[in-house]
Amino acid sequence: MRSIVMLVAACALTLGCEAADPEPRPLLPATDADAPIDAPLDADPSCSKVEELAPLADDPACQPNPGDYVPAADDGWPVCISDDGAYHRFNASISSVTRIDAFERIAGALGFGTDVAPTPADFVDAKAIFAEDQGLGSRVERREDEHYPAPPAACNTLPAEQLALYADRCVGPAKLVPVLNAAFADGVAGRSPRAAADRIEAALLWFLYLSPFKEARTCATKVDDCDSSYAYYTGGDPKEQGKGFARYVRARSPQTHAAIWNGILAVRCWRDLDNPTGAAADLATRDKAVAQLDRALTRGLAVIVRQRVARRLCGASWSGTRMLGAVLDREATARDAGRAAILRAELAKSDPSTVDEKALVAALDGLFPCAYR
Repeated sequence: MRSIVMLVAACALTLGCEAADPEPRPLLPATDADAPIDAPLDADPSCSKVEELAPLADDPACQPNPGDYVPAADDGWPVCISDDGAYHRFNASISSVTRIDAFERIAGALGFGTDVAPTPADFVDAKAIFAEDQGLGSRVERREDEHYPAPPAACNTLPAEQLALYADRCVGPAKLVPVLNAAFADGVAGRSPRAAADRIEAALLWFLYLSPFKEARTCATKVDDCDSSYAYYTGGDPKEQGKGFARYVRARSPQTHAAIWNGILAVRCWRDLDNPTGAAADLATRDKAVAQLDRALTRGLAVIVRQRVARRLCGASWSGTRMLGAVLDREATARDAGRAAILRAELAKSDPSTVDEKALVAALDGLFPCAYR
């Protein structure tokens, strides 16, 4: 049938440096964080009181590649546990589920996707949720971006100036924690609360985008990480539901959500076929499954950015959009340097009213047209 920080200082647990020091690079593109403006939602007639989404239409031309895992299809993978289209947990209890629940509680406290201006007390509550023992903050502070080579030393052994040199790999302590620390501090102090909430939302979405990929890779030695990969995307829900990153993607592109789900199942299928009670040996199939998942997750991030571009004049949303758009630059540059340059140029504009929306959306659609590509 088939053949498949807690709010802490900027250092945390990850891997850290290469033999030769790379050139320093900015941790993030410039954002509106330095001078945020909480504009009223009636600043633009397209702004609604609550974020209303018009999901992208399915593209009939967007189909799985030959060799991609698709449940119950003749795709060349051997029969495996994922063939019924459901995710089968290795363990009944998955700790990552509680971290996605924390994200949703923070989203409620700070009014993600609404016109709510959170109060200082709301930020205090959200910060407490973020900093729960072994909770969301404990993982954000040590998150690595495994798209970049693993250095021999741990990030938490590096002084601040060295950590900045390896910021791409050490994304949690070098990039996410500083953004979150500053945004929580602004919110608690009552400074531009909607802009602060927007930056918190964007930083956490960045973390949620990276986490399923990271956990899928490390599942080769620890099967619990397959469960974490699934949970970081869905919050432990079935395909038809989904919290966290899945909630954002499914609302914007059901087709992309389905492709990410297939990627999650591809990873689970590989692990079912590859010594599920011990260390995996078939890393070629692991890489094939993880690449399928990664392509779909990247398209998911792109559709989130795409929708936010259309709402860039609505309140404080532009700073977070620029942050998330910059995350796409690595893959965009690898795919099409010309379109990537357009993406960078438009996202570099601090004034959202000067953005060429047509050019920016065309670049996004050209770079990331399909969750299987």
